[in-house]
Amino acid sequence: MGEGYIGNPDDYVGTAGYEALQQNLAETDSDGRRGASPASKASVEAVETTEIKSKLEALACAVCKDIVGVGEMVKKLPCGHGYHEDCIIPWLGSRNSCLVCRYELPTDDAEYEEERKKRATAAAAPSSSSGGIGGISGDYEIQFF
Repeated sequence: MGEGYIGNPDDYVGTAGYEALQQNLAETDSDGRRGASPASKASVEAVETTEIKSKLEALACAVCKDIVGVGEMVKKLPCGHGYHEDCIIPWLGSRNSCLVCRYELPTDDAEYEEERKKRATAAAAPSSSSGGIGGISGDYEIQFF
């Protein structure tokens, strides 16, 4: 074992290695972007407001963790998840995604939207694996009995 090291000395990075690692991370960090952009004003204004009318519709707000009960108003994102208006509006002012499922609302940031389209296209592209069920490709209809 080397002096001053706990465990394997090869697990440590020297000053030059650390600086190279930082440089590499900075270069591959999507142009320095940190997280998502805020949701667009239009998409926030379009978020549906609805009233909880029965105990079956009651839900827990994922922002404050309080129950949204019968008679209370809820903001329902396009993905179907609901929140207190006072909780979700500030959230969407700094992020464009649902806390529960990560559904993304549109932003006013053209660069972010372009990157989002690229990610969606890449995710929708067929993979290079054998594909299909059991390696068989084609269209399928799944039936439940």
